[in-house]
Amino acid sequence: MKIGNIEYPSLEGKVSDAEWRARVDLAAIYRLITLFGWWDMSQSPAGARIPGTDQYLFNPMGLLFEEITASSLVRISLDGEILSDTPFPILRGAWYPLEAVFAVREDANFVIHSHDRYAAALSARRDKLLPISQPANFALAEGVAYHDYDGVETYEDKMAPVQASLGDKNYLILHNHGMVTIGALAPMAFGRMANLRTACEIQLLAGQDRDLISVAEDIRPVFAEELRKGVVVDNLWPALLRKLDRLDPAYAT
Repeated sequence: MKIGNIEYPSLEGKVSDAEWRARVDLAAIYRLITLFGWWDMSQSPAGARIPGTDQYLFNPMGLLFEEITASSLVRISLDGEILSDTPFPILRGAWYPLEAVFAVREDANFVIHSHDRYAAALSARRDKLLPISQPANFALAEGVAYHDYDGVETYEDKMAPVQASLGDKNYLILHNHGMVTIGALAPMAFGRMANLRTACEIQLLAGQDRDLISVAEDIRPVFAEELRKGVVVDNLWPALLRKLDRLDPAYAT
């Protein structure tokens, strides 16, 4: 297999079924990030835990997200040591925010970090995420954590504060920066990112908080009930993969 002038081996059939499934799902996330316009010059990474191991998958440095394939993903240890036979390096600093999450959340098998403009803009507002839309109320029903900006999170000493801010939440808004979502499965992490990004966009388009109508407090518990019933993007994940198959099935190779 080849990307540009770099050759790399196909790993299909050479890794466990569980690892291959994680590879395909993570490659799909990278392709969908590009498709949905969250790519930020391919500087907003995602990662996956290989089921049943203490090893992880991360994007190879120097590739656009639209070029990433299941086989090109780099297998690494929690501390960023490359464990796979690959010609690709990783950007170690970009792994730290994801490492921080994986280290303390055993339920996090997929982590997505985004610098999406709507997310970054909302993260700079004092009013935080408001209960003015259905997407926002779904996020708030699960719980949204916030992290005060304390410098670029590409250093080891930034991990502990991020971990403390995240706690047991699946949504984390990084003030003046962006956001992080996590999930036990790929569609959970991706669905939460899509939901939070939409909530941010709606709030910014709606204008100043004094003009906004919030969902009544006595109605808000219904969102938690809907989440318990399974209102997430899981049922759309196969369709999203089919869309990627139509556009460029190479992601799954």
